[in-house]
Amino acid sequence: MKNASISIRLDSQLKEQTENILEQFGLNMTVVVSMLFHQIVREQAIPLSLTLNPRTHAIQELNDAKNDRLAGYRGRTAKNVADDMERIAANIEHGATEV
Repeated sequence: MKNASISIRLDSQLKEQTENILEQFGLNMTVVVSMLFHQIVREQAIPLSLTLNPRTHAIQELNDAKNDRLAGYRGRTAKNVADDMERIAANIEHGATEV
């Protein structure tokens, strides 16, 4: 596979802060950008959460959960979650494109 180069412009302070964090993981910018691109291709999605006000979104989710509880929803057991994970993994192994 032939390698390609990309060039990006970003704030030098942001770049330095990012490099410092990546260094703690033993990674560099090239590896992380490559990981990002692989994830985009694999999942056919951009792995970012875009919101104008993340705090408002979180508060809304908490209020929704509270209302669900007040309406009688009691959640799922760890066994239910584990069973679902096993079912999804089996489906993927058998070539399912939807879960």
